[in-house]
Amino acid sequence: VVVSAVVSSAMGRHVFGSAPAFDVPEYSLATFAELPIFAILGLLSALVAVLFITVLYFTTDLWERLPMVPRALRLPPAAALVGLLGIWHPGVMGLGYDTISHTLQGALPGVSLLILLMLGKVVTTSLTLGSGGSGGIFAPSLFIGAMLGGAVGQVVNALTASHVTSPGAYALVGMGGLFAGVSHAPITAVLTI
Repeated sequence: VVVSAVVSSAMGRHVFGSAPAFDVPEYSLATFAELPIFAILGLLSALVAVLFITVLYFTTDLWERLPMVPRALRLPPAAALVGLLGIWHPGVMGLGYDTISHTLQGALPGVSLLILLMLGKVVTTSLTLGSGGSGGIFAPSLFIGAMLGGAVGQVVNALTASHVTSPGAYALVGMGGLFAGVSHAPITAVLTI
């Protein structure tokens, strides 16, 4: 494991450079009164993590209940549905790092679109992985968390006076909270984010 981690890190730095995946602005807490809001975001992250895992397992179980459909024929209908969602908004396709970066920078499209992107990523990831496609849950959980956090940040900024933390900071906290909920590794999530 250590050798593979070192080799993959060296190769990744050689190919992609040593810059972090996301250019995160420096955030600071505007007021301690926001701490309960961040706690609420943590609870929402836990609920959305449960939703994500439940939908993923449901989709996987649904395909497993259809033994007459060969494994090779499971992916095309799921890919078609994912493609239709991608036509609706390309942000739900792939890793979504560009969308996450824009959210962290504070370039947020609106609460309703952020929620739709969050739910769209839950569906596309569940369809892909549940039907036997390859991939993982790390990047999707970051995406889903960023969309959730960005939406909460926008709501907080709309409901309160000025001098509140940037919605991008909420997106960053949402990323950590959702990844912690999905992976059951809160310390890893904190260190990674």
